[in-house]
Amino acid sequence: MYAFREAVLALFRHPVSSLATLTTATVSFTLLFIAGMALWNLDRAIGAAEGELEVAAFLAPGTITSVLLDEVRGWPEVAEVRLIDKTQALKTLIEAYPYLREASELVANPLPDTLILRLKNPQAVSEVARRLANLAGVDDVEYGGAFTLKLLQISRTVRSGAIALILLLILNTFFSVMGTIRLSIENRRDELEVMQLVGATRGMVLAPFVLEGLLLTLVAALVSLAVGILAYRYLSQNLQALFPFLPILGPSDLLIAAEALLALAAFLGVVGGWLSSRAHLKEVEG
Repeated sequence: MYAFREAVLALFRHPVSSLATLTTATVSFTLLFIAGMALWNLDRAIGAAEGELEVAAFLAPGTITSVLLDEVRGWPEVAEVRLIDKTQALKTLIEAYPYLREASELVANPLPDTLILRLKNPQAVSEVARRLANLAGVDDVEYGGAFTLKLLQISRTVRSGAIALILLLILNTFFSVMGTIRLSIENRRDELEVMQLVGATRGMVLAPFVLEGLLLTLVAALVSLAVGILAYRYLSQNLQALFPFLPILGPSDLLIAAEALLALAAFLGVVGGWLSSRAHLKEVEG
C-alpha cells in the first residue's frame, strides 16, 4: 500500500513530466496498435492469396496424363496436383454459364485436359511454371503468380518498415518512462538516502518507482486501446465495404492484440522503473 501511494503521489509531484510521458506513451501505443493490426491483416491477406495460388498446365490432345502426373508429383515444390479432364472442365463451365449448354451440343468440346498444381512455396511459382512449359505434352501454362509475387514483395517491404516503426515506438516509450522515473528519484533523493540509512530494504526503495512506471504505461495503454480500437473498427468496416473478399481481423483478434499491448505496456513500465531506481541505488551504494 505504501508503494502504491507513493507511486500515485510521485505522478503529481512533477505533473509536467508525467503528462509528457503519458502523452508520448499514449501516442506511441496507439500507433503501435494500429501498425500491428495493419501488419497482422496484411499477413492474413497474403496467406489467403498464397493459399489460392495455383498453376494450370493445359495439355495437348493425346497426351498420356498418367506419365505427366507421376513426374510432376515428384517435384519437391509441388504440394498437390490434380487432373481436370476436358469433360469435367466443360461441365464446370456450363454450370457457371448455363447459356453455353446449347452451344456445347453443336460443337466438339474445345477444352483441353488440365493439370492444376498447388505449391508449397509461392516463391517457386515462376520456376515451376517454366519447368512445366518445357514438358512434352504441355501446350500452355498459366498462373496468377505475377500478382501474388508482387504482393509478397510489397508485403516484405511494408513488414520491414512496420517492424522498424514498432521498435522505435517501443524504445521511445521505454526511455520516456525511464526519464520520468529518474526525475522522481532526483526529487526524492534526500528522502531516499535517509530511508536507506535507517535500514529500508531494497524492495521498499524500488517498489514505488516500479509501480510509477507501471501506472504510467498502463494508463497510456488503456487510453490508446480506446482510441486504437475505434479507429481500427472504422477503417476495417470501410475497407470491408470496398473489398468484401478481404479477410479482416475480428473481435477475437482485437482482444488478443489488446492483451498483447497491455502486457507490453506493463513490461516497459516495470523494467523502466526498475532500471532507473536500481541505477540510483548503485550510485548511492558506490
